[in-house]
Amino acid sequence: MIKLITELPSSFLKNSMKSQAILSNKSPQIGKRHLEVMDELESMLDQGKSFSTMSDLAKKLKISLRTLYEIAPSKEELIVTTVDRVLKKHGKIAMDAMNAHSSPIKKLESFLTVANQAVGPRFERFTLSLSSLNSSKPMVDYHEQYITDLIKNLLDEARIKNEIKEIDTQATALLLGGLGRYFQSKKLLKDLHQTPEKTSNFLTKIIIDGIKMEKS
Repeated sequence: MIKLITELPSSFLKNSMKSQAILSNKSPQIGKRHLEVMDELESMLDQGKSFSTMSDLAKKLKISLRTLYEIAPSKEELIVTTVDRVLKKHGKIAMDAMNAHSSPIKKLESFLTVANQAVGPRFERFTLSLSSLNSSKPMVDYHEQYITDLIKNLLDEARIKNEIKEIDTQATALLLGGLGRYFQSKKLLKDLHQTPEKTSNFLTKIIIDGIKMEKS
């Protein structure tokens, strides 16, 4: 990942660092024990289990209430912090998949295939945990902005290498980065013939195939 970051343009890095700074100001000092607790909470959320209060969670995890408050000041912030960590771990997987290629458009295809899993069945359980939490917006906005900036960077690079046609890369990045969340809307779910993940992958392929330069 370090190699990739050093290759990204300054505009991408500045936007990413600015977004990350918003989260960093609230981030606690996390130690090994805290990470273990967050892994246990992640497992709970993954299984669809819930807890009513911080005290209730402390009892279920058989840990001290103080340990939980060292991670986050409230139940709401604890859930946000845990889901943020889940999304970052998934993002690392997407970046690794992307780095297996040298072609910008191949990198983009690989990245989006993994990234679209974030609207799959497993991740739906995590995102549902955020649906009623107002404090989750900065975290969600950060991840969406990061993905949009990364997609735009890859599209710009693909354009320079003549892998794609002359397009509005910003608009295309916004579209590709927002497909999953759009189709995850409850208003649309009932009308979809496939899952949000499969629908997003289907349309992603159509869009990318449509902007690729035709081989002579």
